[in-house]
Amino acid sequence: MSRLHACRCLSILALAVAILCPARAAAQGPARVDGVVRELSGQPVARARVGFSPGDASTLTDSSGRFVLRVPAAVAGSLTVVGAGLRSATLTVAALAEGTRRVVGVTLLPLARLDVVSVVASRSRPLLNTRDAATGGAVEREELQRLPTDARDPIALAYNIPGVAQATGFFGDAPKLTIAGANSLYTQYSLDGLENNEGFLGGPRVEVPLSALARLGVLANAYGAPFGRSSNGVVDMETRAGGEQWTGEAFIYDRPGLPVDAQSPLVPNGENASDFRRAQKGFRRTQVGGAGGGPLRHARPDGTATYAFGALEYTNENEDRINSTASATFLGRELRKTVKA
Repeated sequence: MSRLHACRCLSILALAVAILCPARAAAQGPARVDGVVRELSGQPVARARVGFSPGDASTLTDSSGRFVLRVPAAVAGSLTVVGAGLRSATLTVAALAEGTRRVVGVTLLPLARLDVVSVVASRSRPLLNTRDAATGGAVEREELQRLPTDARDPIALAYNIPGVAQATGFFGDAPKLTIAGANSLYTQYSLDGLENNEGFLGGPRVEVPLSALARLGVLANAYGAPFGRSSNGVVDMETRAGGEQWTGEAFIYDRPGLPVDAQSPLVPNGENASDFRRAQKGFRRTQVGGAGGGPLRHARPDGTATYAFGALEYTNENEDRINSTASATFLGRELRKTVKA
């Protein structure tokens, strides 16, 4: 081969390499990552920021949650997706060859994911007791405050409970409550879970002021595990307790006698009419009392706290005892003083 021919061949080969190399470079380029971003519910996430690291390549998703991102070829990295109101997600992307394409799907979770909790509010006073055989009812704190009662006597409010009635006592201090018409002496009483029976005359041993009660319940004609057996029923009283704030109440009531009460039209035999009527006072009642409570030591991080609550009530009553016949003498006046604490 002559030198001229060899030079001509080399020139042709160099020209071919010069022509083919730019074409190959134009045909190849950086790698590409395509994908779609959705929420946990399946809805697309628009305008989510998609970035690739290392490097500064980033883009935004369109209205359908799709994106196209060009990344450096032959470089492994991570794909970070950030959406408004959603938790960001990071995916590892292996090194891609030049001109290749990888399709990914990204699901973004909500910022706060709460466990499913079912809350069912039970009736404070169900129409039908489906737990045990106990019957009866209760007077709650709000009703204790709002319902009218004679002499602020909690026992009188129990008459609103089915199966409970006012007893007709066979002596002056006989218990005032009967259950299903049974002998009122046999009605059982409890106070904060402790027995509170007056063993001789019947009724509650400790009389509690109305202001001190949180709840008054009656189990009628039933057996209750916390109270045991009863021939007719149990009157259960629960007292109030103090809280994180100091609260209190005070009251004074006065119910005058005459002229509120009508004078007796009959004068006992041997009595002077003017003196007799002047001595009459009818029925008079004065009540004074109060209650209050609060924290002695506020609640600490470990949950311990000390609260206090107290109530005091004083009642003074005068009641004339006048017989219904003119031949009977004046029976006198009954004075009653009661202190409840």
